[in-house]
Amino acid sequence: MIVYGTWEIWLIQTLQNSDGWIKPFMEMFTWAGYPQAYMAIVAIIYWSFDRRLGLRMAIFLPITASLNSILKQGFHAPRPFWVDQSIIAMHPENGFGMPSGHAQAATVWLLAGAYLRKKWFWIIALVMTLGVGISRPYLGVHFPSQVILGWLIGIAVIICFIRFESAVLSWLSKHKFSHQLLIVLGCSVLIFLLGSMFVLLLNTWSMPADWESNASLYLPLDKVGLKSYGLASVAGNTGSFLGVTMGALLMSRKEVFDAGGIWWIRLLRSFIGLVCLILLYSGLQVISPDKSMNFLYAGWRFLGFYLIALSAVFLIPQLFIRLNLLKNKS
Repeated sequence: MIVYGTWEIWLIQTLQNSDGWIKPFMEMFTWAGYPQAYMAIVAIIYWSFDRRLGLRMAIFLPITASLNSILKQGFHAPRPFWVDQSIIAMHPENGFGMPSGHAQAATVWLLAGAYLRKKWFWIIALVMTLGVGISRPYLGVHFPSQVILGWLIGIAVIICFIRFESAVLSWLSKHKFSHQLLIVLGCSVLIFLLGSMFVLLLNTWSMPADWESNASLYLPLDKVGLKSYGLASVAGNTGSFLGVTMGALLMSRKEVFDAGGIWWIRLLRSFIGLVCLILLYSGLQVISPDKSMNFLYAGWRFLGFYLIALSAVFLIPQLFIRLNLLKNKS
């Protein structure tokens, strides 16, 4: 079991005892680190600013999220408010804490900075990455070491992403389209199998009674610990990865679009696209099975995230092209 030092508890308490004006900013950064926020932000970048950058970010996020889910299952580490009642959970979270998913995903801004190579954007990227990470201990849902590890893992994934991107794309382009689809499907299956393996290995692990007791001060018992993590998390990440990569392959067979244009055309694309995604997301929520139906709920998560990702990357741009809101690129 991972043991957390008193310095981490002290630092969280110090942050939480700081002036109250900081809280809205910490909440803003945390909300910017949720999947729904990334879904909207990355989609707008892809549709209306930089297609290649948006696609890179869209591929990076499910990869790093899948790794995060697997590592969380492997470490099965507590959140601060699970182990110390003096820590206030301002935004109580369920599931394990090591490494911080928010901090790890926030490094997507560093990935964007590495490709754009603009000083002004690097400032934004550093503010977003640091802000999202620091907000987690302040809100009482992650230890500082969990945030630091999340940053380090995210940066490691970025290095691998940049190092191997060209080689992977070159290798993939040598295969027939049908084989490319099978390859991305096989990668998705591999991600799911790895995540599921860790879920199954933890079936015999029992959450310490004091963790459960402390967590239950903020969360209903049925949402504490292991019950909130499992196949559903793995399935959602797998669906996102498959939807993005399959959408990218399908787009390569159609008209490759230019995300530029005058400002009101870009704004209109963003508005129409977000409305479509919100309607799709809301519709999927309506048909969501109960979380207690583990396998059915996991299947719904996979299908839902697959449809959302595929729509954002392929279907909605096709709609834009039909509406003459996108320029085709030869």
